[in-house]
Amino acid sequence: MADIKFEANVNWRGTGRDGEGSVTLNEQTITFSSPASMGGKGTGTTPEDLLISAVATCYSGTLYSSLVNKKLPVHHVEVRVEGIVTGYPLSTKFEQLIVHPTIIGGDNSMLSNYKQVADTAKDNCFIGKSIVGNIDYKVGTVEISNSRINKSIIDALVEKFYQNLTKESYFTTMFAERNVDIEKLKARQKTFIARLLNEEHATSDEEQKEQVLERHASQTTPERAELWLDTMEKSMNEVDLAKETKDLLLIKMRKLIDTMIKK
Repeated sequence: MADIKFEANVNWRGTGRDGEGSVTLNEQTITFSSPASMGGKGTGTTPEDLLISAVATCYSGTLYSSLVNKKLPVHHVEVRVEGIVTGYPLSTKFEQLIVHPTIIGGDNSMLSNYKQVADTAKDNCFIGKSIVGNIDYKVGTVEISNSRINKSIIDALVEKFYQNLTKESYFTTMFAERNVDIEKLKARQKTFIARLLNEEHATSDEEQKEQVLERHASQTTPERAELWLDTMEKSMNEVDLAKETKDLLLIKMRKLIDTMIKK
């Protein structure tokens, strides 16, 4: 079998905790230093961060493939990883690494199956295998979420949407005339988008229409509705929303905004 070679270029300047460096990986340069919690400069990332990230990235890909092979429902996976260093500063040792996977779009009734696959994925991840024997590497909490989209992405989408929307003179004038609290509007929008995409709390089309009409008593024109949707789509592209999520959200939003158009 052929060997595969990987390379990284690293430069470093400074002594111990006062040092700072950078590593270039596939033409991307990352700055790093010792962590501030260990007396370092705390600039950029840290060797500790890079280690746990390497394991978590390998684990996440292995886990997703394993779930698909086992035909378990999954939209995507998110992994939180903890690295625990003990004995600082006299006998510093990287003691433990724990991965906490969340299965997005999973089935809560099959939690035991997900836990089994999560453990198997740990054993099959070859980067993780490289630290076994030196670091206590294990799976922590396995969670299932029916939401198709991470809250942080929804937050970023709504923030970007209102940045773009308030560049349009019609909406800027309307918000000013009605003394609209933009921050309150953002909060409601984030909750509404999460509910549109969250199957666990999904409401019927009629209930969603009633909610829209309750929040937006006045009707709009087809042109203004199209401008609103175009701005939303532009914002989705700018936050790099997954195509399937974007398509689903646009379809649902178009149905709902149609209820507000003057006939």
